[in-house]
Order: sequence, then C-alpha cells, then structure tokens
Amino acid sequence: MRLQLILESIQTDMVVQTFKEADKLLRHVTQPDENNVYLLDSELKNSPYGGFETAQKIREIDSLGTIIFITTHSEFMRKTYEYRVAALDFIDKVLTNDAIKQRLITDLRLIQQRQNLNQNVEVIELESSAELFRIPVTDIYFFETVSDLTKRKISVYTKSEHFIAKGNLKEMEQKSDRFMRVHRSFVANVENIKRFDSKERKIYFDEATYCLVSRKNIAPLKKLLREKLLEI
Repeated sequence: MRLQLILESIQTDMVVQTFKEADKLLRHVTQPDENNVYLLDSELKNSPYGGFETAQKIREIDSLGTIIFITTHSEFMRKTYEYRVAALDFIDKVLTNDAIKQRLITDLRLIQQRQNLNQNVEVIELESSAELFRIPVTDIYFFETVSDLTKRKISVYTKSEHFIAKGNLKEMEQKSDRFMRVHRSFVANVENIKRFDSKERKIYFDEATYCLVSRKNIAPLKKLLREKLLEI
C-alpha cells in the first residue's frame, strides 16, 4: 500500500496492481512488454518463491519489462547478478517516502529514456509453442539447433534468459546483419562476442557463456573480430 500511494502520487494515471503472493503476480505476466515495471520485495512471504526466484520467472516470460527490488538488505544486490534478472534499481525500505519517491521518479525517467531509444533499436520476433517474443538484437548471444524430428526448433540464448523457439538456423541468420553462422549448430551475434579462443574453437559472450566455431569459419571470424579489435 505504501508503494502504491507513492507511485500514484508520481503519476495519477499510472495503473498499479499489488500482489501479496508471487503466484498471483506471475499469472498476470503473459508476454514481453517494455511498459511493465515490477517492484519486487526481495523477501516475499507466503510464497513458494523468494523475490529473486520470482524475478527469474518473470524474466522467463517478460524480457522487456523493468525489475526494481525493494528490500531492507542492500547486501543482496549482488544476487541480482547471480540470478541474471537485469534489475534496474535496488531501493532500501528504510528510506523515507520522499526519498523513495525521488528514486522512483529517477528510475521512471530512465525507463522512458530507454523506451525512446528503443524506438530505433533493432528487434526480432520469435515464437514458442505458446508465446510470441519481441527481443532486441543487442540482447541476443546466439542460437543453437535442437535435436527434434521436425528440425524446426532452436535454443535462444540471450543476456538474461534461455528458451526454445520455432525456426531454424538459416532463418535466424537472415534476421539481422549482426548474426553469423559460425558452426553447423550455431548462429552467433558477432556484436556480443567478448573473446574468441581459436585453439578451443569457442567464442565467449561472457565468462561462462560460449558456443563453438567450425574450422572453416575460424579465418573469416578472426578477420571480422580483428576489424572490431576484439581479443582473439
């Protein structure tokens, strides 16, 4: 109720819904939407999920919404990285109403700025068996083939999630100039490559996330990465 009153004082036409249980909230998360803002208590009670687990489940469905944590434990901030939920802010409950209001005003302005920038951001649409995803190309790491008799499914790896979508690698490669077929089983977003280990034939997108490169693609990929001055 406290946060609802603060939010309504910031913007009277804002639609605010409150949920005491994570399950009830998750039933309302149906698709990616950049207009969604989730204010989550890091210590959800009366729920099978904690705040970070709930954020993780939200990210499985909504890759575009904004997550803001409300907590009394600022030391938990590092957990947002462990759970890979890409939270925008971490607001301490002990702050006064005015201080929380100012933090939220700043956050909402930043969200608006991002939305304005996103109007020019390249986005692709991907479909699962039940959902349609609109994902910024800059968020995608790589696509991988899935062993399936129909040969019409791929694994999609992004900065915040991993899911199965309909399609094949040939289709994915054609969706953006940033995508390159680096292996018979992988199409990579070359803009997000952080490191290329040519001996192990692996390209890394962060310390733990990588895909393979076929021998025939080593030379063209090295040339491309040298042009980008990346580590190889």
